Amino acid sequence: MRLSVLIPTYNCDCRQLVRQLQLQLPPDGELIVGDDCSTDADIRQKNSEIETLPGCRIFWAEHNMGRAAIRNALAREAKGDWLLFIDADAEVRSSSFIANYLSAVTSPEGNVDVVCGGTGNLSECPSPSVRLRYNYEVQTEKRLTLPYRRRFPYDQFTTFNFLIRRSTFLSVCFDEHCREYGYEDVIFGQELKRRGIPIRHIDNKLTHLGLEDTVTYLGKIETALQSLARMKPEQQAQTRVSALAIRIERAHFLWLVSLLFKLSKPLIRANLTGKHPNQNLFAFYKLGTFATFRTAYQRQSGK
Repeated sequence: MRLSVLIPTYNCDCRQLVRQLQLQLPPDGELIVGDDCSTDADIRQKNSEIETLPGCRIFWAEHNMGRAAIRNALAREAKGDWLLFIDADAEVRSSSFIANYLSAVTSPEGNVDVVCGGTGNLSECPSPSVRLRYNYEVQTEKRLTLPYRRRFPYDQFTTFNFLIRRSTFLSVCFDEHCREYGYEDVIFGQELKRRGIPIRHIDNKLTHLGLEDTVTYLGKIETALQSLARMKPEQQAQTRVSALAIRIERAHFLWLVSLLFKLSKPLIRANLTGKHPNQNLFAFYKLGTFATFRTAYQRQSGK
């Protein structure tokens, strides 16, 4: 099997990640960084150094393609029959990271087309400004144990760190309507489920380094939830916040959630941007945001 490691990036210095992975590349493997028309000239210059590493090159997008389209473009650019997608804000934990993936698909029990390695986090919060995102990610990692991920393989698919057969990927591809942050992995995972393509989850985590400050993170959450509110009902049913909102809506109380959220939003944001963000308030913030977008979207569409 020939492996292509694919790293989509936008304004992110991924030289360290590439160096870590390049040392593990099989002799016939390749590593391609997909720069989605980064606007930071300094970062573009730094990342250009990647092209001097053996087996590594950069795909320079001529215009900003978006999160889904740049991944699809990388898959078409790749020469390998297996594709290992890794987000640019990752850090390698193990010197056998790539070998673990190769073993997962060449072992007798590895008759699958998709393998997910999982997401890990830093042992300590790197800055008070990212406390909300850090606490949330750590809490999520504790909940998403390997047995849990294997119990719900399609629901727990993420784009952060996964291996897929190239022919399988090209038959599915990411939905290129997903240009901004959030939930393209939900759509892709459900499409794999619809087609009966098996997913295997293994313990082969990468550390997530891309922790935004709280104000930026809340903005990304709102963007993602707005996208989620426009998704199909079967896709919304696969995420915790939208599934809960749908249950509340069936009881005819979603309007009340939206109203309470609008009234309390300033106080909740004050807590979330403070030193001790409350995760329960964060959960309500997401529920209230989704409820607001969902009710607005339904009014616009006449539903």
